[in-house]
Amino acid sequence: MKKSLPFKQLKKTRLYEEITDQVKDAILDGHLKPGERLPAERDLCEMFGVGRPTVREALRVLDNMGLIEIGPGVKGSTVKDVDITQYMDAVRENFSHLIKVNEETIQDLWEVRKYIELGISLTAARKAGRQDLIKLRECIQRMEACGNDTRTYFPIAVEFHKYMAKATQNKIFYILWGMFQDILLKGYMPNLESLFPQGPSRLLESNKALLKAIESGDPDKIKDAMELHAEEERFFDSGD
Repeated sequence: MKKSLPFKQLKKTRLYEEITDQVKDAILDGHLKPGERLPAERDLCEMFGVGRPTVREALRVLDNMGLIEIGPGVKGSTVKDVDITQYMDAVRENFSHLIKVNEETIQDLWEVRKYIELGISLTAARKAGRQDLIKLRECIQRMEACGNDTRTYFPIAVEFHKYMAKATQNKIFYILWGMFQDILLKGYMPNLESLFPQGPSRLLESNKALLKAIESGDPDKIKDAMELHAEEERFFDSGD
């Protein structure tokens, strides 16, 4: 008996793209699990109503994405054990290239980050484990060791917020932060001296306050600390 899969009739001009999308969604949604074999090429042709060249092109793309492993002969293709965050690296990279970083978009980025990171902070306070908190404390210690060296400090600060997103145990939060991370590094690193003329000390203090608030688990303290952190970064961005 053939397995029932959530595949639909094709609509795109380039048919292999829609096959790719449907198989990818079936994998990421858990309909196809790691180690499970895809239907044979002949069966896929029948399901999608296309010829073998189209199916093979779709399988090649899925293989390049790291979602499947194409097996020889009749064995067919096998779903790989995919870490969604690893798969999303390509999406994240494409997203960061779409954002033209300038004074206006940095302000827009700050505004969006403020609210997303508030959600991350509140969720991390509820779900962070012991190892998550250890990672965050280690980042603070490394930031403290940077002194007034903003160029050394800033990538560690970005890493601190990445670990905070990971501590939410929410893949969507983690993916969203990953997208911001690339844009931040691309937009801020060439302009650190002008954006942070007084060095990183005030941002360090706001990050320390944020970690302390997360450890307390108090939503009001977290909101206050996040507001402080956002305002400190805005202070530098605005040139006040």
